[in-house]
Amino acid sequence: MEQIKITTSAGPIKSLWVLLFVLSVSFPASTLLAQVKANPNGHFMEVNGANIYYEEYGQGEPLILLHGFGRTLEDWRPFISEYARTYRVIAWDMRGHGRSSNPDTGVAFLHKVAAKDLLLLMEKLKLGKVSAIGHSSGGILLLYAATIEPGRFVNIIPVSAQTFFGPEVRSFISQNAKPEDYMKFNEMEAQHGKEKGMILARQFYHFHELKGDPDIRDEDLKKISAHTLVVHGDNDFVPVSQAWEMFRHISSAHLWVVPNGWHMPHLGKSNTPDFIRQTTAFLHGDWNPRQE
Repeated sequence: MEQIKITTSAGPIKSLWVLLFVLSVSFPASTLLAQVKANPNGHFMEVNGANIYYEEYGQGEPLILLHGFGRTLEDWRPFISEYARTYRVIAWDMRGHGRSSNPDTGVAFLHKVAAKDLLLLMEKLKLGKVSAIGHSSGGILLLYAATIEPGRFVNIIPVSAQTFFGPEVRSFISQNAKPEDYMKFNEMEAQHGKEKGMILARQFYHFHELKGDPDIRDEDLKKISAHTLVVHGDNDFVPVSQAWEMFRHISSAHLWVVPNGWHMPHLGKSNTPDFIRQTTAFLHGDWNPRQE
């Protein structure tokens, strides 16, 4: 995968994957003209005013996969077949992403609204209790959902998530994610189409000044009753201290800090197989209970 050297007013920063700021995998050049296409087994459902696209695989207890901001469910493609061996896997395109619409095209994207989308989708699919894995913004909205309706979640795995946008994250976005640059480096047109891609790029850049979302406090984390595995890269631009605070305040939590994981500790030649192995063991209840 091609790497880019970024230089800012603060001087050179580390080489980042071409996808840059959030996560994920590259798309071939043949997909660069329009958003990703719906698969034959894809479905659409009206949720909270948005037309949400999702796919289902396998049978068993439901496991929901939630991608990060600026991405699509395609990021979970390397994982789906493995999880679908024992779970009914449901993966969506978050509102405004990929094949899903968003009636709100304003500059402020709110994770709490997306969390309500998730809860309503679960209700419409009559899922009952679920397990879920969410990366980055997907992890944020998963934390929100698990605080709003704790009883709906058996296991949750927030990956590279945040409870608030701290100064390090705001500075990173401000310096590295101008909408035009983010549009190019994160291949927004290939995933979402040109119009939606630019809306998302502007919304992502707005995170550096957005107040009040996310805003998940210690007392909110204490409401989470699901068995929780907090996953974080040791060199993420999101400080690992945020993962530590989730671990401290969620009563049934484990913390897995991935060496050299950056903001996508589940991706990579060695990380992906290990992530599947460890998360599957956790979901199956094979991890030892947390000792206080």
